Amino acid sequence: MALSLPTIFADIAKAKNKEEKKKVLLENNSVALKSLLGAAFDPNIKFLLPPGAPPYRDYQGDTNEPNPTYLYSQIRKLYLFIEGGREDLNQVKREQIFITMLEAIHPREAELLLQVKEKKIKCKGLTYNLVKDTFPDLLN
Repeated sequence: MALSLPTIFADIAKAKNKEEKKKVLLENNSVALKSLLGAAFDPNIKFLLPPGAPPYRDYQGDTNEPNPTYLYSQIRKLYLFIEGGREDLNQVKREQIFITMLEAIHPREAELLLQVKEKKIKCKGLTYNLVKDTFPDLLN
């Protein structure tokens, strides 16, 4: 079973050095992980959403779930919020889809997604250089 994305980022933060952090990234390599890393660290990717967290309802599921993986299935929608992804989408609709997405995932996943949107992932030692070194073709 795949680890939740917030758990992967927590494991990266716990890793003692760059090599261990790189190992965590490689062991958990997935389209979802690379999509989040690319969105967060690629300077050419710009989000078409207002800054900050939008108002959204609290998650209705089990918030004590140790390994929530709902974000994996939602990653495919990320292009809707990025410049060049779906230019014809009405801004209000874009924001509504994002809010619906936040409401459908675990709070830890929502927090991570908001950090990605702001390009400010709170994960000790996770840097542009680490991502570039681990996945050379991911970032420009």
